[in-house]
Amino acid sequence: MRTLIWHGWLLEGSGSNVAAARLSEVLRASGHDVLLVCQEGHPERYPWIDASGTAGAGGVSDLRPNPGASTGPGRCVLLRPEIGRLLPVFVVDEYDGFDVKAFVDLTEEELDAYLERNVEALRAAAGWHRPEVVLAGHAVPGPAIARRALGPGTYVARIHGSDLEYAVRQQERYRALAAEGLGAARAVTGATTESLERCVELVPEARGIVRVIRPGVSDHAFHPMPRRRALLDVASRLEADRGTARGRPISLDAEVERALIDRDADELDRLAATYDQDVPDPDAAARLRELAELERPLVGYIGKFIPQKGVELLLAGAHLARTEVDVLIVGFGSHRERLEALARSLSSGDTAALDWLGENAGMRFESARGRRPGVAFTGRLDHRYAPGALAAMDVLVVPSVLAEAFGIVAAEGAAAGALPLVARHSGLAEVAAELEGEVGRPGLFSFEPGPGAARSVAAGIDRLLSLPRAERDELRSRVSAFVAREWTWERTAAGLLEAATA
Repeated sequence: MRTLIWHGWLLEGSGSNVAAARLSEVLRASGHDVLLVCQEGHPERYPWIDASGTAGAGGVSDLRPNPGASTGPGRCVLLRPEIGRLLPVFVVDEYDGFDVKAFVDLTEEELDAYLERNVEALRAAAGWHRPEVVLAGHAVPGPAIARRALGPGTYVARIHGSDLEYAVRQQERYRALAAEGLGAARAVTGATTESLERCVELVPEARGIVRVIRPGVSDHAFHPMPRRRALLDVASRLEADRGTARGRPISLDAEVERALIDRDADELDRLAATYDQDVPDPDAAARLRELAELERPLVGYIGKFIPQKGVELLLAGAHLARTEVDVLIVGFGSHRERLEALARSLSSGDTAALDWLGENAGMRFESARGRRPGVAFTGRLDHRYAPGALAAMDVLVVPSVLAEAFGIVAAEGAAAGALPLVARHSGLAEVAAELEGEVGRPGLFSFEPGPGAARSVAAGIDRLLSLPRAERDELRSRVSAFVAREWTWERTAAGLLEAATA
């Protein structure tokens, strides 16, 4: 079946990016002819992409094969819409080659130009591919672009969560744009009942055509492994990765210390922009090898370093926990150096610095004065390394402070055998409830958000790690098997194709 997927951004770094990549990969592996329309600038990194090019008002051009493509029953071509340098996003972060601006900060002229260029590109892409199925990502702008380019009733919309909270809820112009696109869709799909309820609350035009379709996990990549083996395997492959030379140099530690002494939050942000956030740290392999030789339980986080993800709650919670743990922090983003400063302040017991960070550096936590676990940052670990890092964790904390549609990293962690501990709100609560229901232990894998959340994280860590090892191993096996059985990309793809052809 000829399938077209419109996704406005990249193929890694966020849940929706990962979803677009995995869905395309699975459809190709199932024999479908896939056209992926997105802004990914490195198609050569993905062996399931057979060729790539561009699309715009002049048609499809610059099509070239991917020399590293694997063989398979289907085909996947990636086309980048010609939109210029401006890339609107829901949450501002660095994107190589683009001038990034939040949707809510766009002028009317910028928004109109962005939409028009995408409409032209999608129209050209569809004319070239002649799709039987079209999947348009997010509540905005994908469905409205698809409606303008292809007409009503020709596409299935896939909402996520950031689209609702950081655009539709914020401004009437995006509510109107969402109504235009969602109201004309064949179906509106979302990862959880909760996220679809939020969608219908904001965009009543979607009522009556919504359906829950869970995202999936690649069980061939995410599966349990012995901790030491997982860490050493990732370390060995990182040592062969030449790209790590562009990552965060260890010399920045001293500069973070100076910025902390000077109480200079702007300097912390400046430091975060001085190296390539898209690659692992040069010393990440050494840090993982050190962790492999330790015996304390390993608690971790993987994702973006932005205020909405609440990473400081994990750092503070690990210090407040009664259980002695080590902490592994994997990710990238503009708040990296603020988190580094927090970790240093917690380790040194500098209460004045902790108070300053809480008041002036966008941190949401009560000053933590407790144990002092070891904390290891690695920088970004992409799809090549993330499964091993997750498999090494005893507990994976997902401490987001704002609404999430699903929290795919929680499912990936569970598949890899890391016991999840997620904030009990939005779609995350639904994910936790299903995993807790599978093991018959309500509340085991979740914590109460809001005031006192760091102490709730600490209590959750203690609750999970106080279980006998044999019981923890049984829980790991059960949640991993549940995800591998129920939350697969094959099931996701089948559900979306059914929604598009019903």
